[in-house]
Amino acid sequence: MFYMSKIKNVIFDFDMTLGFRTTMWTDTVKELLLENNVYATSEQIRPITHGNVYPWSDPALSHREFFKGKGWWETVSENIANGLAENEVCTKREADEAMKGLRERFCDLRFWKLFPDTLDTLEKLSSQGYLLSLVSNHIPEAREIFNHLGLGAYFTRMVISSEEEYEKPHTTVLLKALGDFDKDKTVLVGDNYFADVLGALQFGMGAVLVRKPNLTGYNYYCKTLAELPALLKRM
Repeated sequence: MFYMSKIKNVIFDFDMTLGFRTTMWTDTVKELLLENNVYATSEQIRPITHGNVYPWSDPALSHREFFKGKGWWETVSENIANGLAENEVCTKREADEAMKGLRERFCDLRFWKLFPDTLDTLEKLSSQGYLLSLVSNHIPEAREIFNHLGLGAYFTRMVISSEEEYEKPHTTVLLKALGDFDKDKTVLVGDNYFADVLGALQFGMGAVLVRKPNLTGYNYYCKTLAELPALLKRM
């Protein structure tokens, strides 16, 4: 098949690129606290849920160092509960009780959605002969979520950080996502300029920024995923 560009392989991020959770960490914690008779505002909770409570907060840190022998959800739930108590959002006992429900609530498949242009774009790229993969910093249940959303059929591989020893953009994760593809024929598509665009460029791959405002004026940018096939032909 003839291409106008050298790009043959496309690696996608997931969160806010292909899909999203209708309520993320802050709102989920807020819901759980309220169900345990603790009222807290999003402004009180957000500094905690946007803090260094997840393994992807420091991609240079190995999971062995971050989790220290504990499980993924045990660690993250404990980190959030400690943050709530330390910032006097609630008592430690209240925080611990509320966070017992974090895993079940956050993993509920009903809350996970795709953007309207996701499947059409993946279908178009597949039909044009591109090889597609996915690399995502995500929870241990991510593979189930992605397959539930119908993504599994489109990707030659799915690399999920919770199944690895590091988080994207660590070299070991990007190497696994790259597989036997050629770097100079591959682009990583994502919404995060630092983790996706700069991470890919520093690794030696191409990169496309999507959906988020292009505050840096990056050359390869799509406001929607539907614009991606046309952009790839110009790369």
